[in-house]
Amino acid sequence: MKSSVFAAYSDHWPCNTLARGEDAVVEPIVSVAREKVVKIRERRRQHPYTALLFSELGLILIYPFLADTGYHEELFRLLALVVFSTALYTLLGRGRVTTIAMILGFPAIATRIFHLVEHNDILRLPDEILGLVFLMYVTGVIVWSILSKPSVTTDTLAGAVSAYLLVGITFGVAYAIIGSLMPGAFRDTVEPGKHFNPADFIFFSFVTLTTVGYGDIVPWANYARTLAILESVIGIMYPALLISRLVGMRLSKREES
Repeated sequence: MKSSVFAAYSDHWPCNTLARGEDAVVEPIVSVAREKVVKIRERRRQHPYTALLFSELGLILIYPFLADTGYHEELFRLLALVVFSTALYTLLGRGRVTTIAMILGFPAIATRIFHLVEHNDILRLPDEILGLVFLMYVTGVIVWSILSKPSVTTDTLAGAVSAYLLVGITFGVAYAIIGSLMPGAFRDTVEPGKHFNPADFIFFSFVTLTTVGYGDIVPWANYARTLAILESVIGIMYPALLISRLVGMRLSKREES
């Protein structure tokens, strides 16, 4: 009997009333804070391709000013590490795509860090192979995402440019692997017998991608020539497909409006 009376009157005690009042005040504050956190995260995720684009431009534009230093290869790999990290960032929040990107990206990033710290040539080839596999996956996902988007935004355009630059960087890594496995696969017509560094392969890659073809670096081995042909074809087809897709999205948007 006492317990029932106690239960009946306990809800009306001042302490319980105060507790309920505090909950009524705290809950709206918590919900507002959660909404703000969600909005901040959404704003950060609105321009994922822009970060990747700036990191790629840093690799291409900043490195030439550091090439004359004694640690030019280490600096190049450090800038490439930034590209790897921002490339992984662009694929966050995509479910299975993110899971696969982490499975491929974390080993590539970790191996590159060990290579930077240890300066061991044994890590050169694993570093390049893991980086190539990761970049190929990221490039494919970004290109597919850009071409399948229903509307054109500023970030979409940044993604299109970053994907194009990522193609050049990816082929540059592939050329570096061929150069490591097959010495003499590339020859320099200006400086015969020159030892090529990663930046030289990136340079050759973009010259091939844009079909400029200066002719100073020449693919000599069959595998190198095959890759160069494939890259030159992609360099021609990608802008054409991209422009046609963007124009199609623009026209469909006008028709809907």
